Amino acid sequence: MSRSDAERNRRTLLEAAADALARSPGASMAQVAQAAGLARATLYRHFSSRQELLAAMRAEALVRAADAIAGSRLDEGTALEGLRRAVEALASLGVRFRALLLEGADLDATFLQQRAEVLAPLKAVVRRGQEAGLIRSDLPPEWVVTAMASMLVAGVRASAGRGFDDSRVADLVFGTLTSGITARP
Repeated sequence: MSRSDAERNRRTLLEAAADALARSPGASMAQVAQAAGLARATLYRHFSSRQELLAAMRAEALVRAADAIAGSRLDEGTALEGLRRAVEALASLGVRFRALLLEGADLDATFLQQRAEVLAPLKAVVRRGQEAGLIRSDLPPEWVVTAMASMLVAGVRASAGRGFDDSRVADLVFGTLTSGITARP
């Protein structure tokens, strides 16, 4: 098998795993392989265990989150508009990677550190909002970003079985966040 075939199979498996686990968090490795249209042996050549597959999915989720934040045009408009776009972009990834949250990825110290690095650009947006008088200056930017991330996690978890789509989760998170962080005249 060529290197490009192997990489294509890996991407296919990660996509299929995200889809299968979004539909059924308890999906087996065999169900993931079937969803990818590949043999179980191919799946096991790339990921020797469910834990290894989930670790690869966590890495993929972080890359996609970083890309989503980078694409949120954080410097355009007000800080609150930039944060809104970031919340919407991150919420749109939520359903796809919900299974990771159900597996407890957000409880892993390494994952949390990596997530903090991915979310770091949002601290600058919060600072900009504080300087503009839009965001309370008594709140550390790290706290605002941590609160936002925690609400996104809670929103994605809560959306399962409640019929909330990504945009509803984004609305709930952003509304709750801004109710607590916006400066009062």
